[in-house]
Amino acid sequence: MRKLLLGVHSPVMGIGDQEFGREQILSSARLAEKLGFDSLSVNDHISYRTSWLDSLETLAAVAAVTDRIRIATSILNVVVRNPIVSMKALSSIDILSSGRLIAGIGPGSHKGDYLAAGVPFEERWGRFRESTEILSRFWGKDSIDYRGRFYKIENIPVTPIPLQKPHPPLMVGSWGSEQILRIIAKFGDGWMASAYNATPNDLKEKSDILLSYKEESGRGRAGFEISVMTMFCYITSDKQRALRMIRETLAPTLGRPPEELEKALPFGDSKECIERLRKFSEAGAHRIHLWPIGNYAEQLEILAKEVLPAFE
Repeated sequence: MRKLLLGVHSPVMGIGDQEFGREQILSSARLAEKLGFDSLSVNDHISYRTSWLDSLETLAAVAAVTDRIRIATSILNVVVRNPIVSMKALSSIDILSSGRLIAGIGPGSHKGDYLAAGVPFEERWGRFRESTEILSRFWGKDSIDYRGRFYKIENIPVTPIPLQKPHPPLMVGSWGSEQILRIIAKFGDGWMASAYNATPNDLKEKSDILLSYKEESGRGRAGFEISVMTMFCYITSDKQRALRMIRETLAPTLGRPPEELEKALPFGDSKECIERLRKFSEAGAHRIHLWPIGNYAEQLEILAKEVLPAFE
């Protein structure tokens, strides 16, 4: 079995009756690094159906207590947060983490984020395309000079620049519409797909389309990464317990039918998890991030012992 990079999501989201505070966030980051996970990421919402720790604040805290593990946004909504403000924050985190940042960005799909930020939801695609172009062209440079429909920036300095050159990997997260695949092909360094919104067959089909768009744009395939994020999971030999975790905890939190989530996510024993990961790996995934939804530290230990070795 070929090597697959496995990371985890920081538990920034309130799931069921779980609320995470300072010690849980920091200790889980230290544990993920100790156990040998490749990377740790944070997801982003301003306003959601459940509580949500701020992604950038959390990532900065995680950077301060870890040394080796890569850290990522998966994704940061650069439309509601503003692309220039996001650029500044991401540069700062790259510096504070000694160059460990992977920058996943996207427009998001939750209307509440836009309402909270006062940004028209119907403008998200146009704004996101311009935001991605701004980051792709100007991140790592001393100033920005850009004139688009939504953003007009005339020689504005944005420093300090990130530690990684020319800038940290710029990944774009989406469910894989043609519109956003073309944006990724033109401006992105990789695609972050969603585990519960894409099957392995979907990933393979859309990856092939995306890579063909990259070749059309003259950017080629070298160094391009395909990741699968938000793979919620719960590893146990008690299948009924695993299914209860979906039906009673995850499905109400996400507002999704439990049957849909049961088909898409690894809730069961480690062999089932390995098989699901293997199918995504064979479909082209280079990196997958798992998100245990209960008994977080214990689940990390189980994943490290029973799942990680299968992909080394």
